Amino acid sequence: MALLIIEPYSVKVEVKSNSTILHALLLAGIKIQSICGGFGACGKDRIVVTKGLKYLNPPTKCERKWLSEEELSKGYRLACQAKVIADGVVSIFIPMESRIRLGEMKAIVNGFMRKVKLEPMVRKVHVVLPKPSLKDLKSDYERLLEALKERGVSIHKVDLDVLRSLPHILRKSSWSVTAVLWGNELISIEPGDTRREVYGVAIDIGSSKITMHLVDLVSGKVIFHSFLENPQLAYGEDIVSRITYAISGKNKAEELHKLLINAINELINVAVKQVGIDARRIYEFVVVGNTAMHHFFLNLETRYVSQAPYPPVVRRTVIVKAKELGIIGNLGARVTVLPVIGGFVGADAIADALATGILKTEDEVLLLDIGTNTEIFVGNKHHMLVCSVPSGPALEGAQILFGMKAVYGAIESIKIYPDGEVEYKVINNAKPRGITGSAVIDAIAELYRNGFINSRGKFRKNLGLNRVRKGKYGYEYVIEWGKKTAIGKDIVITEKDISEVMLAKAAIRSGVSVLMKKLGIKENDLSNIYLAGTFGSRINPENAITIGMIPPVSVDKVKFVGNTAIAGADMALLSISSRKEAEEIKSKVRYVELSAEPDFKREYVNSLYLPYKEE
Repeated sequence: MALLIIEPYSVKVEVKSNSTILHALLLAGIKIQSICGGFGACGKDRIVVTKGLKYLNPPTKCERKWLSEEELSKGYRLACQAKVIADGVVSIFIPMESRIRLGEMKAIVNGFMRKVKLEPMVRKVHVVLPKPSLKDLKSDYERLLEALKERGVSIHKVDLDVLRSLPHILRKSSWSVTAVLWGNELISIEPGDTRREVYGVAIDIGSSKITMHLVDLVSGKVIFHSFLENPQLAYGEDIVSRITYAISGKNKAEELHKLLINAINELINVAVKQVGIDARRIYEFVVVGNTAMHHFFLNLETRYVSQAPYPPVVRRTVIVKAKELGIIGNLGARVTVLPVIGGFVGADAIADALATGILKTEDEVLLLDIGTNTEIFVGNKHHMLVCSVPSGPALEGAQILFGMKAVYGAIESIKIYPDGEVEYKVINNAKPRGITGSAVIDAIAELYRNGFINSRGKFRKNLGLNRVRKGKYGYEYVIEWGKKTAIGKDIVITEKDISEVMLAKAAIRSGVSVLMKKLGIKENDLSNIYLAGTFGSRINPENAITIGMIPPVSVDKVKFVGNTAIAGADMALLSISSRKEAEEIKSKVRYVELSAEPDFKREYVNSLYLPYKEE
């Protein structure tokens, strides 16, 4: 039997020898495009094999018909033609074009955001110019500058593209035009009065998801939001795997860069179509992401970010033209990428701090943006430390036997009773196909609370419970029997699953402990614990405290703040002052490299216990 790992769903299924990938996908309840019914006649069921290609048969004649040699070299196969021929682990990624959505993936696309004064960098000024004559020989550009000056507007810089289009637009519009300014730069000129049409886009590039807000810069409101899976998942759940791929050969980094640009353009195309606006009316993009995503987006060298002492190429705010990156929008549109702090603590962490205002408070606070990488802030306006920990893909459902992301059919919460029986909730009330990372935390907390597992996450012997049994990966607890699941198999939590989550929670808790000790802060000193991100907004705080993921505080101190990364990007899009504050955050917050901290190893070992090993 081979183990098939299916991304971007983090679903795992065992596959018998000579079974096709398409058959395995159907067994897992995942549908993909296959118009011809699996005979290789349509070429629609494309997948990318990211690991374990040697366990599959060589490409067939049908595949060579539909796939180029370049695509085959990158791991592309047809699911109906690719067969498992040997035992091993095979990882595949289902590209967007092959997917049939079973239901919308659950994600937090909004977050808490402090109120800001509406003062975007982009503004428009409508002017009517006097026509030239033999008595008025000023240039077209001088004529425009004079009209703008009368309106109190000074131009310090103009795009060459504007000068090239200016003569035609002035005459076509009978000298009535709208000047588009980004600060004191003239970035576009438009016929007529278009002052009501001013749009910007905020983007959060996460390791697993890309979230987008289309913002009306006149009203300051988000008028459309959407997200999609980060297509880089095909090259590894974790950041280090993607960096390793990027530096493995020529044009590899460019490939990862283009994946992000194409995904962002896909989101923009959907947004403008849904709202019914012209993409040329988008004048600015504000982008955030961790340091690796920041570098991939700008196509910067990532090699040294992954090597001690982990220096980024640039820390300060980066501003480039959208057309230089190939992003859809106005020809003169600007892209503003917020600054990074250090290591893997990037622009998304800056946005978290910006949205929540944690550097404005006298109270001691803890902010956690939990994901594949978790950013941790501890302190107040007088002293604020931050670090990043590789909490791993287990919290997103990967590395868990029946783990999956928060999609259709995923168990999202679990309650276990003293008699060993269980209740759970499934996304879309469907038959269960797997378990989300947050539900695994529920299960671990409930098993520990009821005395079914010990402080090391091992099942106690002779419990006499129907749902506890010995399995392939040690003892396991049955969440649901196969006859009631969508996959026809018992869905279980194994000791190995528990261990994977405990490793992730230990990374988070040890990071928290180190920062708190450096500042001399005790649990009782914390006024609030802010949980950010999609995963952070799904977990049960009481259960997170029970397993020791967060310090033992009163549950009412735990606040869910949602996707503060995208909220911080919104703030920067809407407010010049917020951009300045982002730079101040970069300067005020002190980055801590945990690997250099003498207490880190001890704290990590102590955090491997439930909830925490007190010394």
